[in-house]
Amino acid sequence: MKSEKIKQLAHQLGEQYQKIEDYFTNGSFVIKFYPFLMYPCVHQAQSLSIKFVAILSIFIGIYYLFTELIAILFSEVSLAAYLHHTSFELSLPNGTIIDNNVTVNSPLSFAMRASFLVQGYLFFFIYLLGVTRITQRFRLISGFSALLFSCGMVILYSTQSGKYIENAVQNLGGSLTFLCGNLAMLMIGFGIKSRRQSTFKNFSILAGLIGTAAIFITLFLPLPYLALFERLGITTIMLWEVALGFAILRQVKK
Repeated sequence: MKSEKIKQLAHQLGEQYQKIEDYFTNGSFVIKFYPFLMYPCVHQAQSLSIKFVAILSIFIGIYYLFTELIAILFSEVSLAAYLHHTSFELSLPNGTIIDNNVTVNSPLSFAMRASFLVQGYLFFFIYLLGVTRITQRFRLISGFSALLFSCGMVILYSTQSGKYIENAVQNLGGSLTFLCGNLAMLMIGFGIKSRRQSTFKNFSILAGLIGTAAIFITLFLPLPYLALFERLGITTIMLWEVALGFAILRQVKK
């Protein structure tokens, strides 16, 4: 009996979710605003804004990867930092005290913090204006995950003050933030129906699975190479952002 009630509840929740999503995608909401969007000047402005969002997505993905590389090259252990320091440790200002030890990781920690801020403020914006053009399902779930990722990145940037920071708590917060980003990427992949975007769909799902698995490992297994797995979880998102930009451009040109 309990299993039947659970199935009925799940079915009802699924129906309600679909009604809400239909309202914003092909229901009353669309019918109300669609005629306005078809004005030539509005349509042209929309096309240009979408192209701008696509280029922005490519830029912030490359910007993060390049910034991290430069911060690592100038760190005290150079390229070995990929294995020994998480992204958040590289973003800590020199002089931060953790467990009574003074942190000296990279003189370019401010550049890493800037990359967190850029991701935080732009990721959800790109989702709203770009991703919604190529997905047909799971928009609310993926949108909520994208919003959590953006909020998490802004919070992580704002906590890098140089004062006492609990390293374990910070890494946990970062892992949860990255997990939300990978879940958003995974749901976006499942939400694409267009055959034209089949390559990007498959890439989103594969990268999302790899990134999610890597972050789960950092949450539950105490491994000596924590930094490597955490970096794998964020790198999948950044590479996906680059691929997303090209996917949006392909959608606009059709």
